[in-house]
Amino acid sequence: MSKKTTPAMAGLSAGIKPYNIASVGENDVEISLYGEVVSTRPVDWWTGNPIPGNFIALDEFLKDLDELGTKDNITVHINSVGGDLYAGIAIYNRLKGLGANIITINDGLAASAGSIIFMSGNERRVNSGSNLMIHGAAGFMCGYYQMQDLQTAAKQLEAHNRAGINIYVETTGRTEKEIKSMVTEETWMTGQEAVDEGFATEVINEAAEPVEMSLAPDKSTIIVNGYPVAARCLGSIPQDIPVMTTEEWESIGKTNPTNMQPAPQDSINKKTISGGSDNMEIKNVDELRAAFPDLLAQVEAAAKSEGVSEGVNDERARIKSIEEIEAAIGDSELINSAKYGEKPMTAEQLSFAAMKAQAAIGATVIEKLDNDAKKSGASKVEPTPNGPVDKTEDEKAEELLLNCIAKQKEGK
Repeated sequence: MSKKTTPAMAGLSAGIKPYNIASVGENDVEISLYGEVVSTRPVDWWTGNPIPGNFIALDEFLKDLDELGTKDNITVHINSVGGDLYAGIAIYNRLKGLGANIITINDGLAASAGSIIFMSGNERRVNSGSNLMIHGAAGFMCGYYQMQDLQTAAKQLEAHNRAGINIYVETTGRTEKEIKSMVTEETWMTGQEAVDEGFATEVINEAAEPVEMSLAPDKSTIIVNGYPVAARCLGSIPQDIPVMTTEEWESIGKTNPTNMQPAPQDSINKKTISGGSDNMEIKNVDELRAAFPDLLAQVEAAAKSEGVSEGVNDERARIKSIEEIEAAIGDSELINSAKYGEKPMTAEQLSFAAMKAQAAIGATVIEKLDNDAKKSGASKVEPTPNGPVDKTEDEKAEELLLNCIAKQKEGK
């Protein structure tokens, strides 16, 4: 745990961590939250190693927070574009639950999940030049979806929005309708505006300069008052933020290369740049080739030299053959296991597995029916003997007539 006693205020040259927790007195603590809020530190998809960057990882932060023990006063300095909504809510709830006097200070930018953490303060101070931003929850979707899938996703996003809206309503005293409108429109507020809207309690530096923000050339990172954070959390990036030249970006990276890591990608098959018309999602090889032709050419050349291409073609053929019969299988879990499970199957193996599963279901049904019959005692029930049947008057008359005729024939 860092023992710095001053908040990380400005500049890449400070060499600060994404967050610092420091005791500045017997019962006083200062916390600096500078970076992107995540549930756990992201790792490289290929190597499994942690990705360098300015990540306020929930699990790490809460562990360090627990080591503080009981304190009377906690000051939290924030400069964050936000990130994971529920990681931000968890930090908010934990800070609120400490029972201390919490003072949150917006040093530069408190956006998205960062604004949620800012709301945890009993006193919420903001510099006149700082920015606070609230917006609706967003999620990444890639692939093919049916209507019910989209409806489910919409309900989930609505629930996420309600979670954030409830916190803003509770803290600001504004109505749910007012906050919902602000969230839907994505609202940016400078220092005094945040106070006027109820999100902050006071402006602490009337003469403060406005927040200085600039974008990396690929728009993956935003520099807020000299500190780099991932831009993808903002949703839509304000159009008036200047974009740095490649030379400016490289010179900043040399100043503090530890903090100037490119924003990590969530997986190898997608690249997302948040913001208006700059959204780009790579879903297939053709789109990857169009976006990064040189890189893909290098990968294909390396794969060919190592004999990988033949294996890739075989794998494509295996998946294709499964897709040709999956409609007849009908068991999505079994199909996914065949495609991507620990023990992949061919289409023939999948068909055999599906037949075995169906046979097992049939045998189970028959066994259950047999057991139910035995438990019911039906096998012990005997048929009721037929009793005498009452005859109609006509039937009686007919029988009497036949008996008379018979006796006459016998000479009686």
